[in-house]
Amino acid sequence: MNFLLRAFSFLFHLPLTLFFLGLGSFALLEGAYDLNLPLPWSGPSLTFWIFGLSLAGLISIYLALRKKARFLFVLYALTVLGLAIYWVFFSTYRFDGAAAFRCALAFVAAALVAALGAISHARHSA
Repeated sequence: MNFLLRAFSFLFHLPLTLFFLGLGSFALLEGAYDLNLPLPWSGPSLTFWIFGLSLAGLISIYLALRKKARFLFVLYALTVLGLAIYWVFFSTYRFDGAAAFRCALAFVAAALVAALGAISHARHSA
């Protein structure tokens, strides 16, 4: 069971990180500071936060896979979980119907399971 949690954590975070790294890189290279995402930041700071957090996430995933500094992956996973909770419950974003809200809740649940997997990976002896 712990192996499945750890595997899910990496399989959840890696594509998410690569997507946001691409989005942040593209926005920075194009000077597009008008991203509109339901996150705590806006304008240029949103672009820099997306790029910085995704780069930190990619580094933490790499280090965790190499069994070094696993706590960084836990911090990243908890950050993703916190931002997902913010997006669903505390941002001004309004969902277009119950189905969209259920999908968002499924994403938060997946982020929670992925965070538990990251914690399991950090506690797993080499």
